[in-house]
Amino acid sequence: DRIKRKEHFFSFEYFPPKTEQGVKNLDKRMTDMARRGPVWMDMTWGAGGRTSDLTLTLCDKIQNEKKVDALMHLTCTNMEKKKIDDALAGCKKVGVRNILALRGDPPQGEEAWTATEGGFTCALDLVTYIRKTHGDHFCVSCAGYPEGHPNVRKVITDKNWDPEKNEPKYWAVRKLPDGKYEGVSPEDWKTEQNYLKKKVDAGSDFIVTQLFYDLDIFYEWVKQCRAMGITVPILPGIMPFFKAASFGRMTGFCKTVVPQDVLDVVKKYQEFGADKAKAKEFQEWGVKYISEMCKKLLASGTVPSVHLYTLNNQLVPYKILDALGFPKEKAQVPIDRTISLSVNSKRTDKGWRSGLQSNPSTEELKANGNLAPVTEAEKKLEA
Repeated sequence: DRIKRKEHFFSFEYFPPKTEQGVKNLDKRMTDMARRGPVWMDMTWGAGGRTSDLTLTLCDKIQNEKKVDALMHLTCTNMEKKKIDDALAGCKKVGVRNILALRGDPPQGEEAWTATEGGFTCALDLVTYIRKTHGDHFCVSCAGYPEGHPNVRKVITDKNWDPEKNEPKYWAVRKLPDGKYEGVSPEDWKTEQNYLKKKVDAGSDFIVTQLFYDLDIFYEWVKQCRAMGITVPILPGIMPFFKAASFGRMTGFCKTVVPQDVLDVVKKYQEFGADKAKAKEFQEWGVKYISEMCKKLLASGTVPSVHLYTLNNQLVPYKILDALGFPKEKAQVPIDRTISLSVNSKRTDKGWRSGLQSNPSTEELKANGNLAPVTEAEKKLEA
């Protein structure tokens, strides 16, 4: 309904803390952040169910205490069928009906991902199994990789490849610190896109993307998705800037294409070490950069929302939402609670949920001067 009304919305992602005090802190933080009116709040799933009980407990809190729809990550790593069945049964018990189906990362300390005997080999298997065993009870979402999954991003060794012209065309090329180039080969990119289509055809209701910073690559990826018949909503995963020192770990793990101007700023602030004033300055720069990026995304009409990877942080996401013009609190009104996030879902439960204020549309944001000018690349997307 929100997408049809061209309303913008947002959502938050968290991870289960390792300590009891950390859990208490996150619980309080989620209570506060629920007041901002996210459409959902999601919780990650440790490899092999390492944090499965805590993940479900926190999703229960989101769903039934915070009165926000919970979206639970569920992965294939070290998960035989019974563990998947137990996790889904646990969701049913507490009323969580939204699942983000993922293959998952390798267990801690291991480089390669391997399937568990009696388990699942990929996210497609998981989506298919959930639909087969539970029908439309769950709203199932899947991950999308605008720059290609890290596994298919490889150093370009083709001697015939021209780095200046990018011929033959590799997808999402980036230059590595050692001077080599990395990207996705034409063959792997075709396989990658076809696999995403299969996940959608198997029953994924929407796509949440991996983090990215290059808008041109993202827009072209969305255009390709639409051209091949992927019609479900695509929701961009946005990773804010928190600390200059740790920025490279996540982008390195994901093999993210980072614009050179961003790399230059990050490098500059990394040189200041533990200087608190400079750390705050970097964070403020990051808020401005991400806010402008999100404004362009929403203004383009390509996406209806932004999904913020909070890393359990409250301050930075708040500043980004403020810059985007979202209400500081949602209206508290009783409404029929839509349990599934599925766009076409008609499943409702006579329950109580804090209602959401209408968040600003593209037109309203433009009127208030909260949208950056649309770039030429964004205009081309609509052509």
